[in-house]
Amino acid sequence: MASIIRVKRSTGVAAPSSLNFGELGLTVGVGTVTNRGGRLFAGDNSGNPQLVGGKFYTDMMSIAPGLVQGQDNPATPDNGFIPVLDTRSPGNPGGGGNVNRLPRVDQWSVDNLTLDGNTIYSNNNDGDIKFVTNGTGEVNIDDDTFLSFGAGKDAKIEYDENGTDKIRVTGADWVYENLNVEINGGTTFFDNVGISSNVISTKSGGGNTLFIDPYPDGLSNEGTVIVKGDLQVDGTTTTVNSNNVTVNDSIFNIGDVTSNRTVMATVVVGVSTITLDSVVGINTGDQIAATGIDASGIGTVSAYNTSTKVVTYTGTSNAEISATSQVVITHGFDTNTDRGISFNYNTSSGTGNNKTGFFGYNDSAGEGSNAIARAWTYIPDATVTNSVVSGTRGFLDIKGIYYQTGDYNTHGVVFFDANGLQTSTNDPSTAANTLTSNQILTAVTEIVITLDGTASFEAGSQVTQVGNSAAYGVVKTTTSVANTVTLIGVVGTFNNTGDLLDDGNNTARNPTSVSTTYTNKPIWTNTLDGGTF
Repeated sequence: MASIIRVKRSTGVAAPSSLNFGELGLTVGVGTVTNRGGRLFAGDNSGNPQLVGGKFYTDMMSIAPGLVQGQDNPATPDNGFIPVLDTRSPGNPGGGGNVNRLPRVDQWSVDNLTLDGNTIYSNNNDGDIKFVTNGTGEVNIDDDTFLSFGAGKDAKIEYDENGTDKIRVTGADWVYENLNVEINGGTTFFDNVGISSNVISTKSGGGNTLFIDPYPDGLSNEGTVIVKGDLQVDGTTTTVNSNNVTVNDSIFNIGDVTSNRTVMATVVVGVSTITLDSVVGINTGDQIAATGIDASGIGTVSAYNTSTKVVTYTGTSNAEISATSQVVITHGFDTNTDRGISFNYNTSSGTGNNKTGFFGYNDSAGEGSNAIARAWTYIPDATVTNSVVSGTRGFLDIKGIYYQTGDYNTHGVVFFDANGLQTSTNDPSTAANTLTSNQILTAVTEIVITLDGTASFEAGSQVTQVGNSAAYGVVKTTTSVANTVTLIGVVGTFNNTGDLLDDGNNTARNPTSVSTTYTNKPIWTNTLDGGTF
């Protein structure tokens, strides 16, 4: 019979306490990571057992190359297993072929991350996935490679290096719950709207109209835009297409001699020029004010270019003036333009009957009127050209007119001079141009006398009174057998104690009462009749 050589052995799971130099020891109990079952030991030169192998380890390496997903240690699952890299056909772990011979497994997990196929996912509940670089390292996505979102790749981000050389975002709409974009230099564009620093503008080639629309359906006349703070409009025309306009100002100011302009390019130290957003309305002699313009902060405009919008001023800049800052222009010349309110209306129907009216300050004289320059003017059918108004003057419908204090005479007479100016005088007899046609303006008092009987009077006859030489008047209208008579041009006071005299003839009628119709009423007449005798 053949000889049998046996090594030291144990059915337990404990390592041998000692082994001779080169002596083997074997445990066949079920090995785990916490015991020494299923191991092979060899003694060293000091008699200490050294672990050199065993079934515990060969079981760990019993899985076919490339297989990880769904695998277990065939002997003891809790012991785990050691993946063996496969260098055969990708996507076919354990199969034949040779494609690139890249060492691989069908799945790999590290802590809470699992790499499976083309997918990286976290396997802890609600676990995040983070990309963290070391130092100045970057997370980099290759040129012309899409970063897509959604199972159907509904939205994508790509650096289009071979095309536009720009970052392109395509696909589904993006919704920003809280967007705060900070750009250091340059302009950020949203479609045709650009934002740079504190400037909102349209994109070059995107049109020159910018809408601010508060209504969700878009481009309607509904909703409200609220502007907090002051509002400055630097354009040449401001149009308000609303039915009602409310302004809280108690005094509405137009034709301001000051205006704000925006600096378009940084002004360096030591220059006498500045580029503005607009030079409309600017003229030589105007003042331009801003911190950095000369030592005083004020310069006088000596020249301006309507094409480049460059303004030249006296003095030189002593500090940098940044772009988008504001300067104040104070106008120092006569524009020879009118000031007021123009309005549009239609006199009947059809566009041919559209008219423009005007009322306000007329800067010039003439224009079909003898009024002096800077007179208040109303023109119902006006022509407005470059803020200068012309046309036939209209009518004024009011209850009365008060003259400025010191420019009228108490109980005076109002008349028109040779130029059509309405004026007044206390002495019509000596004032020039008080005649209207062939008449004379007089102040007349009218009374009605009630008699103690009937009498007849002729119009124009003079009535006096017995015993009252201070009273006289002229009969206004002829009366026949009446107990009243109306007198005009009355001087003095009639009483009820003396008979009336008609052109010196005693009527034998005595006044019983005298009533005054009016006193000192201005009346034009072509006759001053002193009566007969």
